[in-house]
Amino acid sequence: MDLPHTDLFTRADALTFGLTDDDLKRLRRAGELSVLRPGFYVPTTLMHEASPTERHFLLARSYLMSAPADEVLSHVSAAIAWGFDVWKLPLDKVHMTHGLDYASKRRPLRILHGTTLDPAERTTVNGYPVTTAARTVVDIARTSSVDRSVCVGDSALRSGHTDSDALAHAVESARFRTGIAAARRAVSLMNGRSESVGESRSRVLFETLPLPTPLLNQWVHDGAGRFVGRVDFLFWELGVIGEFDGESKYDSKRVLLDEKYREDRLRELGWVIVRWNWRELDDPRALLRRFEQAFARAAALPAPSGWFGDQRMAADQLPSFG
Repeated sequence: MDLPHTDLFTRADALTFGLTDDDLKRLRRAGELSVLRPGFYVPTTLMHEASPTERHFLLARSYLMSAPADEVLSHVSAAIAWGFDVWKLPLDKVHMTHGLDYASKRRPLRILHGTTLDPAERTTVNGYPVTTAARTVVDIARTSSVDRSVCVGDSALRSGHTDSDALAHAVESARFRTGIAAARRAVSLMNGRSESVGESRSRVLFETLPLPTPLLNQWVHDGAGRFVGRVDFLFWELGVIGEFDGESKYDSKRVLLDEKYREDRLRELGWVIVRWNWRELDDPRALLRRFEQAFARAAALPAPSGWFGDQRMAADQLPSFG
């Protein structure tokens, strides 16, 4: 049986298309149709294939379809609309804000936030009404842990949809709201040079450890100006490189061999390299010991040779540090 749409549709859409309530019941019993929430349907195959964030956004779209015009997606729902990383943020409820300053309304599948919303803090993404990128980040930073918030903020900065000035303005606009101290702390740690959730989490962890602040995503060249590799974290004064290994970073034998060659060349220049993964982020003391050992090894070696910088450059553009 044909359906009115290939993704989300309402009971009214189905009736207009020519289906009856009995047809909808038969499709549900046959496993061809899933109920997103009462009166809203999606094909079961789409529901099964959708990622958690995609399922959340289907639910968010269903609420937009029945919401007054002054309500917009906010918090994690807006972050998903923007395409930001939402690591570990709860996805069980859609978040919306209506701009009226009174108590939030909580329902099993939705939270409607009663928070002042300036017209300049509203926008659209792909036609969907949402809070601006900066407002979205600060709302999350007020209501979530620092590490989760920084992952969102780094992603937002990296995307180019916001910048540090806009975030600072959003923090100032929220200065009397609950959680603003946590938001100030999180925003102060956000940096668009981190290129993954793992790098963002690592940076937040480094802030809690007695480690110097590393340079982020530096391009390292040898003494002849040849590009050797781009590294996640560079403790350049101590001669140590830090590399976070994500689960899919080396997803083929060719990539793995290329990475081994790159690492060998970095070591030939005199760098000591520390690598860690998701599991090791949960054991800060062990990771700190590994860095301390690396710093000690590097101290016994000559300073690394070559150059580094924020981008790949020609040899005559590079400052020497060795």
